[in-house]
Amino acid sequence: MRFFRTLGVFYLLLCLFSSCKKNTDTFDTTPNFYFINGGASSASKVLILFSSADTMTYNLVISSTYLLPEATSISLEIADSYRTNYNAANGTNFSAMPSEAYSLQTSITASVSSVYDTIPIKIYKQYLLSNNYMLPISIKSVSKYKIDTAASILYLNTKDDDLAGVYTSALSKYIYVGDSATGTLNSIDTSTIIKSLIPTTGGVSELDYADLGPNGWKYELSFAPDGGGLLVEPNAVILSSVMDSSFHIIASSFDPANKNLYIKSSYKNSGGNERIVEESLSLY
Repeated sequence: MRFFRTLGVFYLLLCLFSSCKKNTDTFDTTPNFYFINGGASSASKVLILFSSADTMTYNLVISSTYLLPEATSISLEIADSYRTNYNAANGTNFSAMPSEAYSLQTSITASVSSVYDTIPIKIYKQYLLSNNYMLPISIKSVSKYKIDTAASILYLNTKDDDLAGVYTSALSKYIYVGDSATGTLNSIDTSTIIKSLIPTTGGVSELDYADLGPNGWKYELSFAPDGGGLLVEPNAVILSSVMDSSFHIIASSFDPANKNLYIKSSYKNSGGNERIVEESLSLY
């Protein structure tokens, strides 16, 4: 009886092994080429922000899903029909970027040793009038392997926004024990930070608060609807992190001619200790 029981177990294991062999999955390891930040859903990640210079360089990054067995030629093209489709799908009104407003190399060779390749594209601010522009760039063809169609279009775009840009912030943080009126000034910390002021929606732009942008702390900037001055508010992350009703904008201003920005604010932490932050920003 023990012999037949052992034989039965062996037979079941053999059947299971045979079944697994028959259903073994196969994987396609053919390299697929794609843009980092490619695809319509990533358009916000390739917003062009200008510094004080008239020309900026953006590096297109092309990669492949697997290492290349052989070198491969890659061709790019400007594919404006994708701008039209993007506008229709998202209710936007991006205009075609004028041909004199950019320059780029449209062919490269990806070598077997490259993990990714970069192609610089130059954008010339002086040719961009008051408008929102989009420049869709497509991986047109590859001499070998495949194209990942889900990420083969890069939607470079600009926004006509008075505040948007890359800024240098001269930052001062006043650290108090207690509040600023009756407490003790413990230290004054100063630093210089490069940061981006990024348009979002509804006429609002976001700016990192001091050096706490990686923690989600942002200023929300806009202009008064009656054509008045600059409005600055803390975002929800700031309000949830400080003592209730303690955050205040002490002063703010914007010089549109020179794009200089000034913000001074204060809050108290959970221990009741006040922090005053003062930033003077100018185009980088």
